[in-house]
Amino acid sequence: MKNECTKKYFVGVDIGATKTRYALADQMGRVIQVISDQGSSHELYGLETAGKILKDGLKRITHDNGLSLAELAFVYFGAAGADTREDFNQLRALYRSILLETPFDFENDGRVALKSGTLDGVGMVITCGTGNTNFAANTKGIVKRIGGLTPYAGDVLGAVNIAGMACSAAVRSEDGRDYPSLLAKVLPEKLQVPSVKDLSNVPLSPKNVQIILEVLFDSADEGDGKSLEITWIMVKETLDIVEQFHTAIFEEGEPFKLVLEGSVFKQQFAPFMRMLKLAVGNRYRARIIVPDWEPVAGALLLAFESSGMELNDAIIQNIVTDSKLLKECL
Repeated sequence: MKNECTKKYFVGVDIGATKTRYALADQMGRVIQVISDQGSSHELYGLETAGKILKDGLKRITHDNGLSLAELAFVYFGAAGADTREDFNQLRALYRSILLETPFDFENDGRVALKSGTLDGVGMVITCGTGNTNFAANTKGIVKRIGGLTPYAGDVLGAVNIAGMACSAAVRSEDGRDYPSLLAKVLPEKLQVPSVKDLSNVPLSPKNVQIILEVLFDSADEGDGKSLEITWIMVKETLDIVEQFHTAIFEEGEPFKLVLEGSVFKQQFAPFMRMLKLAVGNRYRARIIVPDWEPVAGALLLAFESSGMELNDAIIQNIVTDSKLLKECL
């Protein structure tokens, strides 16, 4: 169905724990601007604060381009923490209070990442960023979600959780509760603390988490047993999620796209990628995709679809290409 609305601009919003990205595109899918701001997850900041952050971000991206919210054809949000019926009811009311009469819709940010990575919305997405979320959809429109709540609710993937495993391995190595590991020597050096026991005082800030992850995978590349063990835990968790998705909604032997999304996966650390590609390739007919573009592209694609605008190949190509190029300017 063609959209008869004369409004020509669309906004996608990718809401995360540590950052929120906004993308504005015209009716041809040409991305006019992408901006990045602080996280606006309602779970972390509360509904009132999250609403203020989002309102300011939307005001910024529209005013920068001489537009008002009323001039937008559609806004689509990928919302971290949109997990329960209560979440959806609260967020729908929140977004309506911000956008007033502007049409909008939203889904969990993992579902939006699935759209971004697959483009047609069919396949699997497993994310490893600050946290973790996982979605799959088949050609019949059946959607399944696994995990993506919190580490204490069963999640293994996620930068903070992985960094915690690395620090734990270093301490246990040093005090003899586990096998020796390069982590016990290198982590204190890189984090500039006097000893392994001082790792407990290191805040898991984004900068420190990045340092820990780099040490972890460098050590795995050196053949460090504990680092390889943690890498395998990550790979096994990924494989377990793939297996459950495949068993639940895909046919035996059916090819599928496996999208790896999130700040950790996008760095494509060599030990992890080698293990995963070997394991997945031995069992499935899967195409592993690590998108160059940001998942906010998925929110833009869904904004077009939800508005009734025809989403053709040219629009799709414009969105993912421009999103990739503009990402470097953030």
